[in-house]
Amino acid sequence: MKKKRLVSGLLACCMAVFPMLHTAAAASAVNLHDSALMSDEEKMIKEYCDIAVNLVNNERVFERGLPEVATFPLLNEVTCIRAEELNQEFGHYRPDGSLCFSILKQEGIKYSGVAENIAAGRTDPVSTVDQWMNSKGHRDNIINPAYTHLGIGYYHAPDTTYYWSMFLISSMKGKEAAVVDSQYIPERWLGDPDGSHETNAADAKMVLKYAASRAAGIEINVPTGFLEAADVDQNGKVDAFDASAILEYSAAKGAGDNNIQISDFIWQ
Repeated sequence: MKKKRLVSGLLACCMAVFPMLHTAAAASAVNLHDSALMSDEEKMIKEYCDIAVNLVNNERVFERGLPEVATFPLLNEVTCIRAEELNQEFGHYRPDGSLCFSILKQEGIKYSGVAENIAAGRTDPVSTVDQWMNSKGHRDNIINPAYTHLGIGYYHAPDTTYYWSMFLISSMKGKEAAVVDSQYIPERWLGDPDGSHETNAADAKMVLKYAASRAAGIEINVPTGFLEAADVDQNGKVDAFDASAILEYSAAKGAGDNNIQISDFIWQ
């Protein structure tokens, strides 16, 4: 009998630790390696993953001082397959009855530890990561310092349900995180230090927290690219003036003014 599938909300996460796996030939339903060959949907999936990685690194590095996670195309590809499988069987087992992690072995991804978070119903990575962070089990996976790499998968089912899968893996070489082929940490744009691909009050809040901590003599860890994105006036300092420019720009954009640049709000 087929298990009942949840259409929205979250399922408790699974965690496991396995030995390193031998590399196998990879085959995938999506191509996230070559941007020139990506479809519009694949480009959107890559953007969603980049946003999710940035948000997770905000929680790990900025809020807790933990190591960053990186991403790489193959991990995102297999996580996309998992997201599509959730339309058939919502849970941590695949439609063929095997455990969700079997797809990593199938595609030759090496790891020493792994966790999967799944969700259904939310339409964007910001609200989905927020949903996971408000669930203790999922949050514990996201902020586990052992994990070194993250992949995000997204699938919009014909019945309009949105499915999400996240794989977190630990890829270690001795005591250091191993470098995986094609891995990267997503960029953060000027005026978007939280990496959500939107400039809004959340960015200003992050800037103000950083500036206040430094002013109080408190060292604060920041994700890769944060300082460059937060220094809106590019004067080598991240302070309240940068936060003010972000807020004014965000308000103007929200009012429908699409002919402005964030540089228009820098105090000279």
